[in-house]
Amino acid sequence: MGMLAPFLKYVCEGKVIRRFSDLQRFSFPEVTERIYLSFLALAVMSQLKDYKAFTKLYADQTMHYGTFDRVRMTYNDLANMLAIVSGDPEITKKLKNKNEAQAMRQRQPLPVMAVRRYLRSFEDHYSNLSMLERSLNIKDANYRNLRRAVANYGKLDSRTRKHVLAKMNQHLKSKLPNTDIQRKFKEING
Repeated sequence: MGMLAPFLKYVCEGKVIRRFSDLQRFSFPEVTERIYLSFLALAVMSQLKDYKAFTKLYADQTMHYGTFDRVRMTYNDLANMLAIVSGDPEITKKLKNKNEAQAMRQRQPLPVMAVRRYLRSFEDHYSNLSMLERSLNIKDANYRNLRRAVANYGKLDSRTRKHVLAKMNQHLKSKLPNTDIQRKFKEING
């Protein structure tokens, strides 16, 4: 079936968190894990010629309002999740673990300017993803190994690339099902 509105080729909207009522389904660590996973997927796609346009558009839509101050229906998933960890502190009161979330948010501030810089350039993947890993308090060794592989994706052999893509697809399917990033990432063949 042909597309009736070709200008809508890359419309991205929130599927995970669209409004405040969706927040109560998630804890703060679940949100930070999904943010990190989104950045890992975008980092891989930014290194692939056929997916650079999607990555750029998604990053631009993420930064559309300038700051990540609140959850908006018109935000994409990444922007809404970034609003939880760096926007209005009142947002954390809507999460599943509100008391713990407020304490965690104070202990691990997200460097918004560095995140915005990375979204604009998608350069120096290793240091930017490492910074995100620390600031989001990601401790999972599987994600650490994925970060190393994603940062050096262009230098990996085809077998290792396929393994990285399979792992990423598995994580995206379980943590970010039916999101714009997950659907686009699923198209990558390796």
